Amino acid sequence: MRFLALVTLLAGLCAPALAQDQINVVFTNSDPVVAVHSNFRGQAVTLFGNIETPPKNAGGAFSVIVLVQGPTADWRVQEKRRQLGLVLNSASARYDRVPSYYAILTSSPLEQIANADVLAQPRLRFAGLVDERRAQSDAPAYDAEFVRLMLKSGHFLQADRGVVMLSPTAFSVRVPIASDVINGPYLARALIVRDGEIVAETTTRFTVRTQGFERYVAEAARGNPVVYGLATIMLALATGWLGGVLFRR
Repeated sequence: MRFLALVTLLAGLCAPALAQDQINVVFTNSDPVVAVHSNFRGQAVTLFGNIETPPKNAGGAFSVIVLVQGPTADWRVQEKRRQLGLVLNSASARYDRVPSYYAILTSSPLEQIANADVLAQPRLRFAGLVDERRAQSDAPAYDAEFVRLMLKSGHFLQADRGVVMLSPTAFSVRVPIASDVINGPYLARALIVRDGEIVAETTTRFTVRTQGFERYVAEAARGNPVVYGLATIMLALATGWLGGVLFRR
């Protein structure tokens, strides 16, 4: 009993010391909701963070990696080939539940701030992310093309100096949101790197959501597709009739 009591006492004394050695991160955003209207041309969301270090925490300078992930969707890369004078669909590859938006933003080039074990993580490489989501029956031949298309459309983004260190412990990052992004919750993850290793990690969230009349139309199309289709047809007929009357005069 005395031995168990001594072990319990030592554990209680060590717990506060371990807590004091932990590195905490405060991470938040400037726009909890990104409103999408008919004239939406994209927007940049600003994220702020601060690294709270213990008084006697020794080590090298901090570096920051910010990963931003949007709602997932299923994608297919289809190759087209000319056959008998016609352009026809050929082989393809399917990718399930791939983030519709994925950004890798760092305070310095990844190779300069992270060791080999950190760099090997799939979440820090588009190729690794895509490889995990490819259908097992499909070949990896289209992975590079899929990544290229997502980068070209702005749905994948990588910036080696996208994170700005405002001080040795404070940082900010502007996350550009493309005009055709999918509505839904977005998760931003801040990875704090020191001496090549990830020493702390935290998250914040924001939402991209259609607002106003556009949101009403989108919800009507999803909730009552038959009524929405009939209303669209009636509106087109009425517009055509009105145009005919006006131009006849």
